[in-house]
Amino acid sequence: MTGEAHIAAALQVSGDGRYLGGAVPFGYALWGNRLAEVPRELDACVTMIRMTREGHSYEDIAAAEETHGVKPTRAQYGGLILSVRRRYGPL
Repeated sequence: MTGEAHIAAALQVSGDGRYLGGAVPFGYALWGNRLAEVPRELDACVTMIRMTREGHSYEDIAAAEETHGVKPTRAQYGGLILSVRRRYGPL
């Protein structure tokens, strides 16, 4: 299992949405015992997915994310793309 797969697999949320443990995914933050959306990070996620589909390199994507005011790590980027592929298939 890759590091990104381990990070993505570690998130645990109850059926009613309470955070139970694991890595908090990029685009979210803990608010009490719940995951709360971080709008600028979620906007960055949309951009990262679009640029990945267009064939851009990680370096280009990371540079573009500065326009959202965020600097995702390679592991955060990898975790996002892995999650999207797992849910929706190939980009």
